[in-house]
Amino acid sequence: MNPLLDQSISDIFRTFMSEEPLENALKQLQTKYSEVPFAINVQNLSDKEFTYRKVLNVDQFFHDTFEPVAKYNPLPSIYSSIDLGSPFRSQQFVSKEDVHPDYVGSFIEPNNNIERSIGMIINRHKHTASYINICLPEAVSESDEKQLFQEIQYLQPYFRNAFQLALQRRMRETISLTKDLGKFWLEQMPYSALIVDENAQVQEMNARAENLLSDHANLGLCANKCITAKASADASALESKIKQSLQLGQQAEPVVVNNEYGPNTLIYIQPTESKVDAPSYLSSFLVKPQYCLLMIFDPTDFIAVPDDMVSYLLNLTPKETQVVRALTNGASTREAAEQLGISYNTTRNHIANVSRRLGASSQSEIVRLVMTTLSRYPWPADTAC
Repeated sequence: MNPLLDQSISDIFRTFMSEEPLENALKQLQTKYSEVPFAINVQNLSDKEFTYRKVLNVDQFFHDTFEPVAKYNPLPSIYSSIDLGSPFRSQQFVSKEDVHPDYVGSFIEPNNNIERSIGMIINRHKHTASYINICLPEAVSESDEKQLFQEIQYLQPYFRNAFQLALQRRMRETISLTKDLGKFWLEQMPYSALIVDENAQVQEMNARAENLLSDHANLGLCANKCITAKASADASALESKIKQSLQLGQQAEPVVVNNEYGPNTLIYIQPTESKVDAPSYLSSFLVKPQYCLLMIFDPTDFIAVPDDMVSYLLNLTPKETQVVRALTNGASTREAAEQLGISYNTTRNHIANVSRRLGASSQSEIVRLVMTTLSRYPWPADTAC
């Protein structure tokens, strides 16, 4: 096999499976054709907005001349309808005379007359496409163009397969979490946790959540197994935050379930899958999250996690651990100070120390880090019940 193609295939699969920057997949071609611009794009072909764009082998002038006339770019219309299975030459579908004069005069001509290009679609779904467009300056010979086209033609199936593998792995992780491993995963958590859909219907929950919801004063399950709060305002807030979390694909603000006879219950909501941590060239093709993880922090429930274990896992002093526990149970800084019998300023100092040690920017972030850390610790069965 051609050494360049052999190494390119290795680069392609490593890039997608390790979710590296997409340009890493083109290192071999970028080096061989150092005068040729390689544009890697994820774009909405309808409004021409880019989710991801990286152009190799160019300087700032290329970008400065492209941006003002990008709306005249004729390529999105080609990528909307072109066959997915093979690369193409843009000049076969559109001639220089058919392109807007401003695009020609302001971008094509100043950049070495890049009126020819080789295009390759990696993935296309509805109006969004991931593609590579290789601009060919006037100086590129016909023989070089032919060879580059053949190399791209050879590599395209590997690009498409590697992309699909990376995309499917992301999707399978979600399915595995909610359908296959959900119950096992939830049982490892040292607090009440459950997985719900956008209608708040429970898909899975751990034994701890079952016990808590069976006799909780302010939370419960409806006949159709939807989690709800007894106070209508709390129930509406819970329903709204679940939908918001799924719509945005990120953690929502915690829901406070009020308890007039004691500390409030906090419910933290986050999608079981997220677009936030996925590379931008994959996130555009991921479906909207379907399930949320609900973590219920109730004073009567969370206390089963030993203070010394929390101190150990988060590297906190005993007093800092007490402050963190109070915050996790829904207390404000002043309420935490009163509960622990220390001054307000001392409590603030403890919170500042914890924030610095954990790299947290707020009290909500502290609680989120506590949740995350405890959820990943392999708790013994008798501790998590």
